[in-house]
Amino acid sequence: MNDVNDNAIVKPLRQPSLNHTLLRNHIIQMTPDNFGTLQLTQTWQKYGSCPDGTTRRKGKYYKHTPLYKHNPSKLSSYKIHDISQKDTSWEHKYAAIKVEGNFQGVQAKINLWKPVIETRSEISVSQIWVAAGDLSDTNTIELGWIAAGYNNSGCYNNDCDGFVLTTSNICLGGDFSEVSTFNGTQKDAIFGVHKDQKTGNWWVRLQGIDVGYYPSSLFNKLSKTADRINFGGEILNTKSNGRHTSTQMGSGHFPSEGVLKTSSYFNEIQVVDENNVAENPKDYEIHITNADYYDLGIHNNHDTNGFGFNYEGPGYNAKCP
Repeated sequence: MNDVNDNAIVKPLRQPSLNHTLLRNHIIQMTPDNFGTLQLTQTWQKYGSCPDGTTRRKGKYYKHTPLYKHNPSKLSSYKIHDISQKDTSWEHKYAAIKVEGNFQGVQAKINLWKPVIETRSEISVSQIWVAAGDLSDTNTIELGWIAAGYNNSGCYNNDCDGFVLTTSNICLGGDFSEVSTFNGTQKDAIFGVHKDQKTGNWWVRLQGIDVGYYPSSLFNKLSKTADRINFGGEILNTKSNGRHTSTQMGSGHFPSEGVLKTSSYFNEIQVVDENNVAENPKDYEIHITNADYYDLGIHNNHDTNGFGFNYEGPGYNAKCP
């Protein structure tokens, strides 16, 4: 693989996301001011590499293709969705924790699974939400992995204007080559986002690889700091069969069924405070929409895997109405 180096140029004409009106004269920052590099394998890497000075998108280099195909366990970053034109009975279900304060970044190790999705119009997401502002004026960055996608609604990754991709080692929207198996081998990856102290850009990082960033100029709230961070799972319930969906969150097994190799996990969760110091989350809140469908349990022992929790569930099941 030929890595993009500090002297490489990702031309705006070849990266559609840079068509954002706020980024017409944007000078690309190729690397953040810190951090190192680890390795991660995605399926596409088996079949070739990217030319020098380019980055990789889903499809052939920069070919503009939608990401709504049902292809579970994709890397996903920067998710915008709009279900306002859909059935108003659709609903989102969550099993997550929230911390509030003033944050410059966040990192967590997220368990990778291939959940069963009931219909193509539904999703199952395991991710980190970084947000600032109130409900009427909110900036968010969301990163993690997603199974399926909104059917013909919204955009992801580099199909949205604004995100600057700077590496050829990661394909946003690409499949992970391996996922976890029930009562078997567990797979996970470290996801993170941090604010560059010099430029104010928010850098997205996966398994030690700096994937790219959101320029500070895109935000009116996150340009300063994040005031809340959420971690956990989300599903979209369309009730297509006249009942709650059986779309799984993560492994599809409740934390009460077991922890190791059974239910999904977030481990090694850390937030970066306003002084740029990493620490475990404090004074967190648990948000569970309905524990009959999806649940969450905080780890009692943080010595081995740091602060974390198990979560997930099967959706519709025998104990549901």
